[in-house]
Amino acid sequence: MDSHPELHIRLYDPANDAAALRACFIELQDWEHAIEPSIPEGEAVVDAYLAEMLADCGASAGCVFLAESAGTVVGFVSVFAQVMPSKDEAQEPHAYISDMVVRSSHRGQGVGRRLMAEAAAFAHKAGVKELRVGVLVGNEGAHRLYRDCGFADYTVELRKVL
Repeated sequence: MDSHPELHIRLYDPANDAAALRACFIELQDWEHAIEPSIPEGEAVVDAYLAEMLADCGASAGCVFLAESAGTVVGFVSVFAQVMPSKDEAQEPHAYISDMVVRSSHRGQGVGRRLMAEAAAFAHKAGVKELRVGVLVGNEGAHRLYRDCGFADYTVELRKVL
């Protein structure tokens, strides 16, 4: 349910939004670290990760959308618009959501749905026929959100720690 009528989705502005993007990423990374301890804490990887994410966005004609409520950034979604498939798939590019986060203070209030809708609209305008997103198995809330937004499970990657 969207209980944020004042919520505004807009493009990321590197000149003004770097600190807010950084804070959102750290919260996401620390959340994922709590679910899966092998994932590094946010502060340890934030600068290198965001530099790579933004470079990948540019290389794929993608972008980052921010969710803003009452002048405060409360989440973001990063969308790569033209991703080439692996060799064993149909050779048609797809869009990929590399990261999506809603600050804990605003979860369960429709922010994630709005970000996902913006990402899907952007991917559609980019001319791709498929939008993908990955999720940690233990992140049940995000998995549920993605399914509610029309995504279906596609692959499962298993691992064995040696």
